[in-house]
Amino acid sequence: MSVTQTVEVSKIEAIPAPFPKTKGNATLKVLNSDQSLGPAVALLTMEPGSEVPRHLHERTTEMSYVLDGDFISEGISYPKGTVFNIKPNTIHGPHTTKTGCTVLVTFSYPSVLDDFKLA
Repeated sequence: MSVTQTVEVSKIEAIPAPFPKTKGNATLKVLNSDQSLGPAVALLTMEPGSEVPRHLHERTTEMSYVLDGDFISEGISYPKGTVFNIKPNTIHGPHTTKTGCTVLVTFSYPSVLDDFKLA
């Protein structure tokens, strides 16, 4: 049994971000959803003008790393290379972008799709 998983991101289908009240075009590519292989990992891509509403994760810790573009959180624009570490039950967002952005997001379990609540 292999203890490694190799993922070719270009072959993963992007899905519409499954978060309630998301505006514009925001998609996710889920890179890992197997808890035995570590945290849940996804690429969040937001096209210009997209918005993920204020929310919290009741049981999940989140770490996000801005790969490119302008990621705007709570009205403040963060450039490529910015890292966010968010504890459970911490209200954050809304997340928006003027030029578009890609963010690598990791979650403890339950994963990104299981623990999202509007604030």
